[in-house]
Amino acid sequence: MACLMDIKQLRVFMQVAEVGSLAGAARLTDLSQPSLGRLIRQLETELKVSLFRRTGRGVVLTEAGVLVQRHARTLLDEATALEQALTVQSESIIGSLAFGLPPSIGVRLTGKLVEAYRRAYPKVHLSIFETLSGDLQERLLDGSLDIAILYSSSISASLTTTTLGSEDLHLICRRDHPEALEASISFQEVLQLPLILPGRRHGLRALLEQTAFREDLAFKTDLEVDSLRVQLDLVGRGLGYTILPSQTLLASHVDGLVAVPIVAPVPRRQCVLAWSRDRALSPAAGVMRALVMGLFEQT
Repeated sequence: MACLMDIKQLRVFMQVAEVGSLAGAARLTDLSQPSLGRLIRQLETELKVSLFRRTGRGVVLTEAGVLVQRHARTLLDEATALEQALTVQSESIIGSLAFGLPPSIGVRLTGKLVEAYRRAYPKVHLSIFETLSGDLQERLLDGSLDIAILYSSSISASLTTTTLGSEDLHLICRRDHPEALEASISFQEVLQLPLILPGRRHGLRALLEQTAFREDLAFKTDLEVDSLRVQLDLVGRGLGYTILPSQTLLASHVDGLVAVPIVAPVPRRQCVLAWSRDRALSPAAGVMRALVMGLFEQT
């Protein structure tokens, strides 16, 4: 029998069976009686049987309900044992972890990542570094970072990498600028605008220069600014344009700016997770690797 019942439904079922009353079980489970009744009905629908029979005093199990109770007890015991085993595993991961990522990714990832990691591995002392990808790579090589997200435009052969995904770059401009009305803008046209970009140590800058070189186009910037916040502030003041993924602008919550797709060609950057080839990942770094990859799959 194909069934989509879950642990919560089984636990509610067992509580009702033991108490013999929906109202009494609702008080014990901190659920409203309608919510508890809905879970029971869902379970009955999925199992295609009636589990309870109403009486003057409450509810009693049907024959099918008795059968389900016997098997549910075994399933819940196994689920509890699994939860305990996973708790022990989480508590066994200790030590410290230094993790780095660029600000353009950190603005949309750091909060969720740290929250999930701390909840799962509370005994790990976590240090987070948001800085330019060139600085992150140097920290990986000198051992002051354990693992970091980088852009793949210029990765040292001394690092091991895992691809996380790619993101298209957009022109970021004020909503009242003429470019904001366009469905897209060519890369050549972008390079003719006053650009506010990070310095050459930044992976984004390296990618744009490489793209311009392949297209045989001249590349220059009006302002070099390594701070993402300052870049967006200056663009908002009408002092120029910058280039970022649209998700970064969205996560920055800056009013009055828009992201215009760049075409011919589309500048696209690969994000990778990197660590030193000379040092094996610690358990704390290994679970961070899995968590980062999972979050990237969701975005």
